[in-house]
Amino acid sequence: MMVPPCDRDEWAPRPHAFRRAAVGAVLRVRLGAEWVAPSLARDRLTTWLTEHRWPSDQLDDVVFAVSEAVSNSVEHGYGIEARSTARPDHAPVEIDAEVVPAPDGGRQIVLAVRDRGTWRPPVPGPSDRGRGLPLIRSCMAEVVLRPTAAGTTLVIRTPSVPQAAPLS
Repeated sequence: MMVPPCDRDEWAPRPHAFRRAAVGAVLRVRLGAEWVAPSLARDRLTTWLTEHRWPSDQLDDVVFAVSEAVSNSVEHGYGIEARSTARPDHAPVEIDAEVVPAPDGGRQIVLAVRDRGTWRPPVPGPSDRGRGLPLIRSCMAEVVLRPTAAGTTLVIRTPSVPQAAPLS
């Protein structure tokens, strides 16, 4: 799946919550690189997943993975330190997500979290840092990290979940 770039925050609450998640259901969010961004991402993604009746045991894993990826974009991609109120101009963190069919007949979500910051490889040696990507990998079906000169994109594919039953 090719996830298109996100030009603006197109997320808006839908009038009828808990609709069936049709394959192709899309979420696009653009946030500023600031420390409130992970919280905003969690809220928006939770609402979207809940609307599409994503199983709660999988919902938490998806929300965690995206929150961690957004935090990494803010801290590592843009170099914004914890407790900093600084926000670099033109420093977006973009999230694109789409419900796609799974090979087993279920459904999955493919998410891309991108920034335009600078990739910083993990520092070798003992550290209390560097656990985010391994944790994301532990709860997702696939994780692909794409650092480039133009920024970093983390593409995540969730484990398959059953199709949502139609509402009666």
